[in-house]
Amino acid sequence: MNMSRTTITIKQAKDQLVLAAKQYFSKDACGAYRLDRRRARPICLMGPAGLGKTEVVRQVAEEQGLGFVSYSITHHTRQSLLGLPQLREVQLGGETVTATRYTMSEIITDIWQEMERTGRKEGILFLDEFNAAAASLHPVMLQLLQNKALGQHAIPDGWMLVVAGNPSDSNRSAERLDAVTADRLRMLRLRPDLAAWKEYMMPRGIHPLVLAYLECYSEDLHQLGTEDGVVTIVTPRAWEDLSLQLYFYEQEGAAVGETVIGQVIQNEAVAKRFWLHYKKKEQALYRKTASQLEQGLPLNQQWERLRALQKQDVWALTAFLADRIQRMCRQAAEEEQALETLHGVLQEALGSGDCVAYLRGLSGEHPSSTWTFVQSYLEQVEEDPSGDGLRTAYQTGPLARRGALVDRACAMLEHTIDFCRRCYPEQPQMEYLVESIARDKTCQSIVSLRETPLFTAAGRELYVRKPKTPARKAV
Repeated sequence: MNMSRTTITIKQAKDQLVLAAKQYFSKDACGAYRLDRRRARPICLMGPAGLGKTEVVRQVAEEQGLGFVSYSITHHTRQSLLGLPQLREVQLGGETVTATRYTMSEIITDIWQEMERTGRKEGILFLDEFNAAAASLHPVMLQLLQNKALGQHAIPDGWMLVVAGNPSDSNRSAERLDAVTADRLRMLRLRPDLAAWKEYMMPRGIHPLVLAYLECYSEDLHQLGTEDGVVTIVTPRAWEDLSLQLYFYEQEGAAVGETVIGQVIQNEAVAKRFWLHYKKKEQALYRKTASQLEQGLPLNQQWERLRALQKQDVWALTAFLADRIQRMCRQAAEEEQALETLHGVLQEALGSGDCVAYLRGLSGEHPSSTWTFVQSYLEQVEEDPSGDGLRTAYQTGPLARRGALVDRACAMLEHTIDFCRRCYPEQPQMEYLVESIARDKTCQSIVSLRETPLFTAAGRELYVRKPKTPARKAV
């Protein structure tokens, strides 16, 4: 088996990037880097467009506390990479001669500016579309890999080089790396992976019907084909963009037609297949089920209909319910944030000795919810020397409303977990539901405020069933 051709997911690539960064920036007892810069092979992420290569490198830099500078090689000429030539008089062998010197490369300049801006002396320089560089830049790229320099200027010590490229079948201007260039790189060959993409998208709120479609047509996560002699491509990035577009159109009440989908999913067959899936959605059933679960009502009337749903419709329903829970948690979190701001204002009012006078003279920028509460309070109270009226208004108004929103979200979560466990036992939808909430930081902050035994038990079962794989075994 040719191990150099083994492919990995973007999640596994991130694990390898983290390990590479730790190796690259490791220091000895004297504070010197253990790895000589000339021996530090740059990592090359080679994979189809739209997998999230740039984003994953950015994430690693941020999580490791590193600076980050990103460039696309195709946007550069020889002059912008090497700097502009200048003629200068220099002394050579006792004679004054005119020699060519170069200004600092735009990329090297940006690295120094990033260090000044962030105060981070270590970082990652990411160069995208590395194998699509013009032929005139090939010697420059080879020098960069070998000497970590662009022309006469070296990449600052403490900066790690990561490059990325696309296979030639998905990028007409891309070329296969020659053996000499490849021998100076650590190659990570990436493949599209639905599980890794879901893990990335869950906290961002993927549209339920996009998820349901891809669970049934996972091969469409990334599609490369030709239509009328023109190369067409569908990427994970396109599905993320479509998810955002569907949410916006639905919020605005705008019609979603096949042409709208085709604007993003630019493969006619895939766009049509998704459109048929979207058009036959049972949104009325989804909404009714979600409403009854939210109210804690039995689902007796539609139970058999729910049990008889096709696989892709079960996925769509589960994703729809997860999205409803996430929205409820976000609403509660927004109320929580507004409450903190209001609480600070009211604390100052209570400490002033005259709540009414203080709030009447309130100025500055405050959220609309703060002004609404203050206006309502002042309309009902003329004097409040003890502040009891203000405390009561706060406790019975915003504080109680926040508590009710948290209660609703957590109750909806528990009812949904119970429903999935009884209606679709031993099916992967429960795993998706639990992970979509567990990986959402906003949901976690709200769910942690209440007891949710069913969710906790389901999460524990999932963790036992799916132990984590060590990063070094991923490749």
